[in-house]
Amino acid sequence: MRVLRRVLFFLLIVPLVFLALVVGAWAVDLRRSDGEVMRNVTVGGTDVGGRSQQELRDDVAVLAARWAAVPFEIRTEGGSFTATLADLGLTVDEAATADAAMGLGRDGALPSRPFTWLRSLVGEEDAPVELAVDEPALREAIGRLDTTREPPTEPAIEVAGGQMVAVGGKAGEGIDGGDLVEALEDAVAEERTSVTVDRTSIEPRFSLGDAERLAARAEELAGRQMSVAVGQAEALVPAETLRSWMQAEPADAGLLLRLDTEKVQADLEALFPEAGDPPKDASFNVEGDRVTIVPGASGTACCAENAGALVLEALETRTRPVRVPLRDVDPARSTEEAEKLGIVEKVGEFTTNFAAGQSRVTNIHRISDITRGVVIDPGGTFSVNEFVGERTREKGFVPAGVIYNGEFTEDVGGGISQYATTLFNAAFFAGLEFEEYQSHSIYISRYPYGREATLSFPSPDLKIKNPSPHGVLIWPTYTPSSVTISIYSTRWATGEQTAQFRSASGRCTSVRTVRTRTFTDGRTENDEVFARYRPSEGVNC
Repeated sequence: MRVLRRVLFFLLIVPLVFLALVVGAWAVDLRRSDGEVMRNVTVGGTDVGGRSQQELRDDVAVLAARWAAVPFEIRTEGGSFTATLADLGLTVDEAATADAAMGLGRDGALPSRPFTWLRSLVGEEDAPVELAVDEPALREAIGRLDTTREPPTEPAIEVAGGQMVAVGGKAGEGIDGGDLVEALEDAVAEERTSVTVDRTSIEPRFSLGDAERLAARAEELAGRQMSVAVGQAEALVPAETLRSWMQAEPADAGLLLRLDTEKVQADLEALFPEAGDPPKDASFNVEGDRVTIVPGASGTACCAENAGALVLEALETRTRPVRVPLRDVDPARSTEEAEKLGIVEKVGEFTTNFAAGQSRVTNIHRISDITRGVVIDPGGTFSVNEFVGERTREKGFVPAGVIYNGEFTEDVGGGISQYATTLFNAAFFAGLEFEEYQSHSIYISRYPYGREATLSFPSPDLKIKNPSPHGVLIWPTYTPSSVTISIYSTRWATGEQTAQFRSASGRCTSVRTVRTRTFTDGRTENDEVFARYRPSEGVNC
């Protein structure tokens, strides 16, 4: 019995003595290492045991700099991608990491601290690496880099039944940001450059309740009459229009009410089409044969980019009317752009004559006025019909003779085919190209045989292409008995008629005219234009 008591005594006393010795040694060592990291502690593979607080902070700073630009392979089901901590909006939290290292053996539950210290005597203790997280940047980076991700759909608001209602969100699937941060913290602590993160369900950040509250607020605001003033004009915006502008915007501050800026812009432009002063494109003028540039100027129009924000603020504060500033509008062609076109010299010209005083002369003069100053950009095409549109009395055209289906008749705009033929020939000799043209069905002696064009709306059209690297300026002028079309650019090619062939086409005559273009680099190139003529009015081919 005594032996059993002694055994029990030793079984109880020895552990207590051992525990007392451990606690005592820990307390002594803790006191001796006051202000220093406990022995055998590592942070991210760096031994920081015995380091002072300042030395520890220096070590962690080096650690943070070393890992900032290290590329990590991030593996997940279905794919992987590579990114640095900086790419993901992460940085080593130097203060938190240093505190964690300094706290080993000092922090945590009191009974466990001596045993943490005891383990450090026989092996390394890895202090955790803490990462600071920029949540918006992390979300954006994961959405951009994880191509297998199915992002959640956040709840929204929309118009239904004439009022604003909430639409629930939908969960997605992909990498969870918190899981990725934990995996990277472990990787840095263990000096690894690859991590594996499971795909998981990603819930929307906001709830249906959030959207319902926002929809109720949007409906309340839409019920308030809103008038908008732009310049001197003012108009009431209907409630249905206000509702169509409203949308939910997920943000760090919550699910916010925003207005669709593009729709606000488009609707306000429709309400205030005359607001502002239109910009003035840089243009060209010709005096004699000298080309000058008329400078362009910026203009204004409805409405400024912050129109949506101003309207929403006015709805909130009940400001009436909300004054929306105009926006600046640049000209389609600036003075600098006009200078770069290289329109500096006459490269082609043609004149046709007519009897003065006829009604057709009015139309020839009118279309000349409309197209004077047209610029064909390098590689661009000029369509007479697209530019001028249908010839109407409202545009200044009058009835005159035309040829329709091989018969002479009369229509508004008659006679403008003489303009078309003149332009056709000016382009022919300037070395330009033709995307679309059609000759008269009956030859008229005032035009070059086989080398002319007619016009009607919407077809046939005359389309001239500029294949050169320079801009091309069309400049029609006229007298009471003639029209001249001059073409200005930088000389690139010169055209001349070098042959012509006729052949029977039933009772009609087909004409093939050969043009030789000579380029400024000495090259020559042949192409052809075509015409087909009926022998007389009413005769079909």
